[in-house]
Amino acid sequence: MQQRQARDVRLDLFKGVALLIIFINHVGGNPLAKVTPGRFGPSDSAEIFVFISGYAIALAYGPVLAERGFAACQRKALGRCRQLWAANIATMLVSALVVALAVHVGDLPMEASNRLQSFAPLFDSPVVAMAWHLVLMYLPFALDILALYILLVAAAPLFLWSYARFGMAAVAGSVALYLLAQAAPGLMPPNLWEGSWNFSPLAWQCVFFLGTSLALVVRSGKVTLPRSPWLLAAALAVVVGMALWKGAASDIGRALVPAGLHGWLPEQTIPWADKDTLGPMRLLHFLALACAAALLVPRDAGWLRSAPARLLTACGRHSLPVFCVGVVLSITGTALLMAGKGAAMVLAVNLGGIALLLALAAVLERRRTRRLPAKAAAVPASPSAAAVPETP
Repeated sequence: MQQRQARDVRLDLFKGVALLIIFINHVGGNPLAKVTPGRFGPSDSAEIFVFISGYAIALAYGPVLAERGFAACQRKALGRCRQLWAANIATMLVSALVVALAVHVGDLPMEASNRLQSFAPLFDSPVVAMAWHLVLMYLPFALDILALYILLVAAAPLFLWSYARFGMAAVAGSVALYLLAQAAPGLMPPNLWEGSWNFSPLAWQCVFFLGTSLALVVRSGKVTLPRSPWLLAAALAVVVGMALWKGAASDIGRALVPAGLHGWLPEQTIPWADKDTLGPMRLLHFLALACAAALLVPRDAGWLRSAPARLLTACGRHSLPVFCVGVVLSITGTALLMAGKGAAMVLAVNLGGIALLLALAAVLERRRTRRLPAKAAAVPASPSAAAVPETP
């Protein structure tokens, strides 16, 4: 019987940080978004969220496949997909209510923000828009990543089975699909708003299943990440080099450099870094960032047990409700910044939103820990007893 691997708190912590950054970036007209990590390199928090979700899938579903077979694993994944699908619908409807209040009560122009305007199809043709939304073909702003997650979770049992049977050939198949997405970037599902999804499933499945593959390799104990200063130096060189490149190509970078040296600056920002198709430079940057984070933050680092770290970890552990509430808060924050400019409003939106998300995570974590003793008493101890929650 396959033993479950203890959960690595670093995964939840980094995922929690990514969720807070996603909230900040999703608030339209937010000055704070200009200083988030995504402004200093081609990748951003989306890669963190997808990669760690793929890692967690292996820990939660791998033992189910090994102990109960493919059918049980697929049923578990489809059950999770139903939860995600319901959360997607609820988040869209609550966000639409916020937009309706902003437009009809707050008298804000919908066309002034693409966040608000993405709900126009729902208000213009509610029946048609809802029908398309139910099949994930109408996705207002920020909801496409949740739709992507639904597809990836549904496909996860097939990848896990393929990996168990064929090993690294399954990873090679994932990479082949990624290369297909680079060669044919138009292969994306349609979206009633803006024509197509903002995330190509063929491309983004690669970073998801790279996370899954890493978890399977780590669980096997056959391969460990070498604690090499040369590997860390190479990873940091990629991260710092791309930050300098992106900064030098920006208007701010040109303003800081004397005019006589502008000829030495790159005329364009980093190429092959499109977000929709997860361009190769974007993927390289994320992999270097992930490698540097794994080497710089040991699994047993003492500060991971501090109160702030535990709060961020709770945020990542309860990623679905935190993400959904974050989408609603980002739409609300967009409307508030449209209604009232100024530093006070910016601080209120950002600090208030982050505080609410952290408070939500703390409440959910407290409820989870209170249920643990009851579950431990009801379930006999076994080698496969849950160190990993059933759903990532």
